[in-house]
Amino acid sequence: MTALTGPAMDRAAEWLARLRSGGMSPAEHAALDQWLADDPAHGRAFAEAGRMWRDLDALKAHPEMLRMREQAMVDLRRARFRHLAAAAVAACLLMAVCAGAFVTYQNGLPWRQPSQTFATRIGQRSSIALADGSLVVLDTNSEVRVLADDDERRLELVRGRAFFRVAHRPHLPFIVRAGEHSVTALGTQFDVDLRPDAFRVALTEGRIQVRAEKPSGSPEPSVEMNAGYELVASGRSIRLNRIDARAATGWMTGRLVFDSATLGEIAGELNRYSHQPIIVDRAIAGTRISGVFLSADPEAFLAAAEALGLARRNTTAAAYVLLPPANNFPPHK
Repeated sequence: MTALTGPAMDRAAEWLARLRSGGMSPAEHAALDQWLADDPAHGRAFAEAGRMWRDLDALKAHPEMLRMREQAMVDLRRARFRHLAAAAVAACLLMAVCAGAFVTYQNGLPWRQPSQTFATRIGQRSSIALADGSLVVLDTNSEVRVLADDDERRLELVRGRAFFRVAHRPHLPFIVRAGEHSVTALGTQFDVDLRPDAFRVALTEGRIQVRAEKPSGSPEPSVEMNAGYELVASGRSIRLNRIDARAATGWMTGRLVFDSATLGEIAGELNRYSHQPIIVDRAIAGTRISGVFLSADPEAFLAAAEALGLARRNTTAAAYVLLPPANNFPPHK
């Protein structure tokens, strides 16, 4: 993998240093999420910075790395940076770039990831840098477990939705278990959404393999997917659909994209992000609409439905309510 350089890489290194310090505030976590969502290149730079940092940890006892570290410290003492934190990050990046000469060695390194559980609350998103340089972005009310295993990078999506940007490690398969399905990748980007009644995986880059796991644990025949498709499994039904990658991962920036979705479906999705639910009257629940709505602004959806004459809204202290329109015309289907 070619090392990334430039302002994005410098900024990624600064974010990673803050994240590893363990002292980031909720506001800083939100700022990191926004920075990652602003540009796909930011996510790639962040994953690359994590990979280089971990590679450096794994090689720090190597004689050549010890020599380079000593030289970097000498250079650091001579340099006159205004900000000490920026100087430390620059020194770490210098050593990590030098570690690129050990590519063959590093590909054989074990996972070295402790077992951990990460979770988000309703309305919260979170970015997680893994030991191998991979990135996980958790959606609202979601939970993922990282399992320690030297031979595989194995995770379990317990509930909710997560986006995975996988660092390329040919000798370490990246496996995500979600309910009765598993997704295997080497170096790629995909989104897994686990609901009580359905499983969905959307592939935005690379190739993956999706398996349905039998109760005994033995896998059933698998489906290989190419970028630009999503697999939806519900009960015994499995289907592949063409997707727009930006629309599929829009939730990472707080934007939910709907194409001819029913009012009931949109309300159900927005309800995942709010403690105040949207209740849609059965008479209009099947009415269809297309649009882009902010996950943090359910009232914009209510206003759109009302402005289009599809419904009228009523807000109570406990919920938002969409009722049939006051006129006598039937809603558009």
